[in-house]
Amino acid sequence: MRLLTSSAAAGLLLPVSALSQAAGQVRVTRARIEQEAGKTRLLLDFDAAAKHNLFRLQKPERVVIDLPNTSLAKGVNFKQKLQAPVNSIRHAVRKDASLRIVLDLNRPGLQVRSFRNKSASNPSQQLVIELIDEKLAAATPVKTVKQAPLQKRDLIIAIDPGHGGKDPGAIGKRGTKEKDIVLKIARELEALIKREPGLKPVMIRDGDNFIPLRDRIRKARKHKADLFISVHADAARNRKARGSSVFVLSQNGASSEAARWLAKKENDADLVGGVSLDDKDITLASVLLDLSQRHTNESSSTVAGSLLQELKKVGKVHSHKVEKAGFVVLKAPDIPSVLVESAFLSNLKEEKKLRTKEYQQRVAKAVLKGVKKYFVGNAPRDSLFASLRRQEHTIQSGETLSGIAHRYQVTLANLRTRNNLKSDRLRIGQVLKIPVSDT
Repeated sequence: MRLLTSSAAAGLLLPVSALSQAAGQVRVTRARIEQEAGKTRLLLDFDAAAKHNLFRLQKPERVVIDLPNTSLAKGVNFKQKLQAPVNSIRHAVRKDASLRIVLDLNRPGLQVRSFRNKSASNPSQQLVIELIDEKLAAATPVKTVKQAPLQKRDLIIAIDPGHGGKDPGAIGKRGTKEKDIVLKIARELEALIKREPGLKPVMIRDGDNFIPLRDRIRKARKHKADLFISVHADAARNRKARGSSVFVLSQNGASSEAARWLAKKENDADLVGGVSLDDKDITLASVLLDLSQRHTNESSSTVAGSLLQELKKVGKVHSHKVEKAGFVVLKAPDIPSVLVESAFLSNLKEEKKLRTKEYQQRVAKAVLKGVKKYFVGNAPRDSLFASLRRQEHTIQSGETLSGIAHRYQVTLANLRTRNNLKSDRLRIGQVLKIPVSDT
């Protein structure tokens, strides 16, 4: 883009690329000034692609940015400590609904340019206005515009204690109700997940209330859950039956659910994997739904396998393989879903065990370990959990070797060996290599 010099005529427009403007008014969501020797940058973030006009005026010296059909979002301002050559920054909304930003300068002779920040997550929505004092800039090393790191999201784990309210579920010989036991296990799991960086629990049922099965799915989808875990306690006519089980959706259950969604698609705009089915013909909708369900079913099976391996460490399992069934709560076509049968309430010994806080915690810990093992290899790239599993870690103030080992779920011994450490003493800025998770 061409640079403007102080000899440019007043009112000269700096040409910009034509950008499509989002419907309605564009908002400036963030504004900040970056200054270094010889360079001053005004960075503007928008909630949609925005057009702009840039020109300069003299006597007094100032740079003007006009933003058509634009306003400042609530809380956005220019109250920053400024250094030369910028004396002040003013802004106002004009009669034509455009936003005008004015940089008051204390000297002429500056070059001015505008550009989209290519290093931004969405370059079309970040504008940089740059003022250059060539004499000062030539005497200092060139620094690139640093983009603030993207906010990493937490993985949402939907925890669904089965039954509730008027539906007690299974009832043991001692009168133990399934709805009460599974709620306690779910709350233990919720507490554990809350302590894990990058994971966030959402309780589908957090009291003794009845929630229809499909409403449980809807609530999980409303919270954009990355994983759905339904917690139950089994019952059987054979009172000797015992052990934990893990279920995923059966093929028949998936097929019947697909037919239901396709029949329903003309009545609402349900989303499958972020794609609406209501505006697609039946063939395309069927293909999209099939692809979404296949991926979800594969992910569900992988999660279930991890959970089953961890539950084997807690006690006996009823089946050494992942079971399949048509449980309604497993039928979300775009959320990996598993159902955990923690033990048999119909077995006297297991009913007694299920009533203890110790066993409830052990089941919750096993489920958490299984979840973490799954996400080690399957966490979305935009998640905080994925970034925490990077192969290197830079030591920050206050960190300890044991704390880092816990954070990455590796043993202290493996962490020491991987880095040839003779002691646990760390220094700020030191880079550790993280071994593969060993939990």
